[in-house]
Amino acid sequence: MQLKNNLYASRITVRDYRKSDLPFLVAMWFDEENGKYLSDPTKDYVNDEYRKALEKLEDNPHGYYLTLVLNASEEIMGSCFMFPDDKKESFDIAYCIHKNYWRQGYATELIPLIIDWVHGHGGIEITAEVAKENIASNSLLRKNGFEVIRETRFKKYNMDVYFDSYIYRLILKKSSVG
Repeated sequence: MQLKNNLYASRITVRDYRKSDLPFLVAMWFDEENGKYLSDPTKDYVNDEYRKALEKLEDNPHGYYLTLVLNASEEIMGSCFMFPDDKKESFDIAYCIHKNYWRQGYATELIPLIIDWVHGHGGIEITAEVAKENIASNSLLRKNGFEVIRETRFKKYNMDVYFDSYIYRLILKKSSVG
């Protein structure tokens, strides 16, 4: 799936993923520090099945794979994913900001863009899973109105690493248009 139109904030643009983005993104996702709370493995645990899945991210029929770039330079600085349910009413999201850009407010710009886009495309709720230890993401989602609906656990792909986690949900207000 593709956005077709970029999403813009004051310092970042969210655009459709391109295959040329993959080297930067996998280096970010597989980095032990940067990808610590992701379900993606570290580089030593990537197998052929996982590599094949990475080749199918562009215009994937199951979700939106997106790249975050800086407005001033178009330098890649993160990623975002949105996975709609069959009715495109509920969207599960995930995001990753490169560690060189942590604690600078970029994710704070990103989340409202996602919320507005989902709402504008008929979505009625957004969910996200966050490791309990990931203080920054937990704080960010709460600040944007997300509430914990349950506790669970996830495993990093192909690794024996588990994280206790929260499932967050944001219920979107119905549009008054019409």
